[in-house]
Amino acid sequence: MERQVKKKPVANAYYISIGAISIFVASYNIAIISVALKPIENAFQTGTGIVYLLGALIFVGAMIGAIISGVFSDRFGRVSILTIDIVTFIGAGIGSALSTNIAMLMFFRTLVGVGVGIDYVVIFTYISEILATKNSTRNLALIMFFANFGILFSYLIGGTLLTLGSTGWRYALLSGAILAIVPLIMRSRLKESTLWKFKRIKSIKTILKDVTSRENRKYLYRFSIPWFLYQIGDQSLTMFLPFILISALGISVVSGAFSAVLVKAFTIPASIVAFLIIQRLGTRKLQATGFIIRSVFLGILGFGLYFALRFTGIEIVILLGFAFFFGSMGPDKTTVIMPVEKYDESIRGSGQGFNEMAGRFGGLIGILAFALFGMAGIDIGLIFLSITCILGFIITVICRDKNIVENISKNAKEEYYARTK
Repeated sequence: MERQVKKKPVANAYYISIGAISIFVASYNIAIISVALKPIENAFQTGTGIVYLLGALIFVGAMIGAIISGVFSDRFGRVSILTIDIVTFIGAGIGSALSTNIAMLMFFRTLVGVGVGIDYVVIFTYISEILATKNSTRNLALIMFFANFGILFSYLIGGTLLTLGSTGWRYALLSGAILAIVPLIMRSRLKESTLWKFKRIKSIKTILKDVTSRENRKYLYRFSIPWFLYQIGDQSLTMFLPFILISALGISVVSGAFSAVLVKAFTIPASIVAFLIIQRLGTRKLQATGFIIRSVFLGILGFGLYFALRFTGIEIVILLGFAFFFGSMGPDKTTVIMPVEKYDESIRGSGQGFNEMAGRFGGLIGILAFALFGMAGIDIGLIFLSITCILGFIITVICRDKNIVENISKNAKEEYYARTK
């Protein structure tokens, strides 16, 4: 069988860079709305509840994009779906920036979410096949590293653009569309996955039957529940981090955006640590560790605020920073990587799509729940997120599967990687 790519560092780096910039842009587009929520509320004279809903709509779109793109990428190919994805980003980003009312903005932000859902499903599916080597876990972890940069830069660039005045939020949303031009150019040279063509199923009905079969159904649960639980906390924290800092520290909107950069910067060294140890420690152990330690830092801050402890600004930044650190080091990477390494190439997109949909549903629930609990106080919201991390730890420990890539026998692993030869 034909090799996927020539095993040369330059070829590998090219595909990894495509994956990295794609995830960077997707993450940027998720988080850029967070710095714009308050200015949008002022611009359209809308209520806080509508603003919270606006922040959550991207996850509604992501759920739609995930499930559709997963099945369609298994039926029609990875590259064609990736092209649709990036066009969606650009068009929806421009539409968001030009919106003349809140309903129009909600529509286009939902479309941005569709692009996000497609990107996270298909890019990881494609890269796992095009670079199917014994270092695939580390390669995927390296690509996920750039999700942190996407969120970090959204706070930094978004905060800077807000200084341009009352229309600064429009430039912030437009920046997501402009950034998407880069992966559009890079993807024009992509070739279809040979592994997908070799295993291709030419019926959507058969694809759905296979991915929901008794053999694969258990993995839909085992991978989707931790992803769901992690995204409850991660997306609500990401979306409302500037707001949390503004409320806790009593600072301005612009200062809140820049302070969020300091907190989110903790994810950079965390991702480096994950890249270095994920192959040796294993995805399950790394995921469990990240969940339980993250719950500790969120719990300390949540209960501390609940009992009226007086935290300094730097203490709040450090506690939130370490919560982001251990989330980024563990479940942020592993919840995405574990399912894409498990499913057969014939249904890999669909399997990843179902699990991604669960994760995005978690993000939607997290934002709505945090907004609800946040009405009683940020402390209650943080305690709620700490509890979801504890549940994620328990599920990860209980759902031990000896058949996933990191635990299968030597002979089975050799057979798995031999498909690229």
